[in-house]
Amino acid sequence: MDFIKTTGFFESTAGDGEKKSCKYYIYEPENHKSKAIVQISHGMCEYIERYEEFAELLVCWGFLVCGHDHIGHGKSVGSEEELGYFSKKNGWNALVDDLHTMTRLIKERYPGLPVILLGHSMGSFVARLYLTRYPNEARCAVIMGTGNAKALSSLGIAASRLVGLFKGERHRSWLLSVLIFGSYNKRISKPETPMDWLTHDKAIVKRYLEDRRCSFIFTASAFKDLTTLLNRVSGKSWARSYPKRLPTLIISGTGDPVGSYGRGVLKVYSRLAEEGCCADIKLYPNGRHELLNETIRSEIQRFILCWMEEALRGAPGPCDY
Repeated sequence: MDFIKTTGFFESTAGDGEKKSCKYYIYEPENHKSKAIVQISHGMCEYIERYEEFAELLVCWGFLVCGHDHIGHGKSVGSEEELGYFSKKNGWNALVDDLHTMTRLIKERYPGLPVILLGHSMGSFVARLYLTRYPNEARCAVIMGTGNAKALSSLGIAASRLVGLFKGERHRSWLLSVLIFGSYNKRISKPETPMDWLTHDKAIVKRYLEDRRCSFIFTASAFKDLTTLLNRVSGKSWARSYPKRLPTLIISGTGDPVGSYGRGVLKVYSRLAEEGCCADIKLYPNGRHELLNETIRSEIQRFILCWMEEALRGAPGPCDY
């Protein structure tokens, strides 16, 4: 099915003393009205256009899809030197507020349509914090490739601060990258690339490694922002402040190191369940980090679509899709 793709820019909330702009994308059906908006919050070292295959399927089902490249990512940079850098101070906060700017933009342009927020990986950390700060903006949420790591995130904050202090905030440290991601291939027998943990689909891993908008290293300050985000959504206080009646799907694979191979994902779900939140969980056996790019992605995508349809219809009492 054909879709209409619209792009534009909005000003980021990052306060660097210089204006930063976020590139946004809107995908909508060509010949019929949309029933809801799916807003995507993408992950680390990627960009919204990597989601176009899924966006096309969503449009076929009558959804409008939107999202923006986070600052330091995709086409929200003035040059390649800006890839992997957010802001001088509190870049993590700008990521959350930029997500809200995108929500307000799309709601003003398409009033009356409910919003489904879908966050993946780093984008899931942003989305999870966003949903506690702006609890009334989304009708439901899909949290993908997420995790829960209070101790590791505290270590990451300390290490990135130290690197920034001695090497500078814009320094790109292999040491930090290895500290945070170095063990991600450990459960894969005979990995062929450093990024095999992303998906079983070798062609997608190859494209990712060859893509200059993906194969970059975060700056010290961006690593600090990333680990700060994870830290802020890993404590009990986050779950206590999560909107109780917001239908939320937590979906991951047991082969995903970001979610501690399912353990961290179950922790996120358990925290929400303990607080009486309307949460569901789906774990795909051996599924790696990018479920939307897995070899069984058709099955996964249709499961997410069916869950969205049910969530929009509204289910009384505990969620059971």
